[in-house]
Amino acid sequence: MSQLNVDVIKNKAGTGGPTLQALTVTTGANVTGVVTASGFVGPVTGNVTGNATGLSGTPNITVGTIGATSLNASGVVTATSFVGDVTGNVTGNINSSGVSTLTTLNGTSGLVSLGSTIKTKGFVETQSTASVSSNILNLDASQGTVFSHTTSAQIGIVSFTGIRTDTAGTQTFSVLMTQGATPVNTTAATGIGTVLATVRIVPGNVGYSTHIKVGAGSSIVLTGTAGALDLLTFIVSYNGATSIANTSFTVVGFAATDFRNAIV
Repeated sequence: MSQLNVDVIKNKAGTGGPTLQALTVTTGANVTGVVTASGFVGPVTGNVTGNATGLSGTPNITVGTIGATSLNASGVVTATSFVGDVTGNVTGNINSSGVSTLTTLNGTSGLVSLGSTIKTKGFVETQSTASVSSNILNLDASQGTVFSHTTSAQIGIVSFTGIRTDTAGTQTFSVLMTQGATPVNTTAATGIGTVLATVRIVPGNVGYSTHIKVGAGSSIVLTGTAGALDLLTFIVSYNGATSIANTSFTVVGFAATDFRNAIV
């Protein structure tokens, strides 16, 4: 084996470095300038600064701040905080010690399951306008569970649309009912609940008929004055039956009626 002791190696013209076909370094190479290579084979240890592009494989990388236009991860992403939008499917726990602002929170097929107590200083529910067609009052759960309605025709069937049957559960609907110019449903014989209710489920939009259970077995009677304000509440309960039938649902209805300004 020969040994070459030199301080500087240059090309033939003495204007730059030589061109090497292959170079094997066994003890280490210290470079103060830029190393450019089409590829590296073997581990890279120590600190690497600057920009890196085209990283591939399955290395473990520990860095500070990552600026990216997108991040696609097939495994688990763990972070102490996220700033910006998180889209796609999130499984497991979302723990936040600060403020979490969610413009949209969608679970599988629109169902979000929360397994523990929610503490909040307050929240605002969307109030939708209930529709009435052919004497059917339709309350669509996909639009919310708080509705308003001004009567213009007798209400017979109450239809609850979009009731989920993923698991046993209960949904509560509230309706702020204002009597129109000609009051309706003002007697026990014509009250709400004297006709079977319809429960339409998600998915499939299949309808099931059931009674509305009311206090003392009567019916929900609205105030018989034009402009009167009544509050109706309906509770729709699904028992979780595997084979869904009319008896799988229980609907309870009641009302607080004749709201008016307090006498001072």
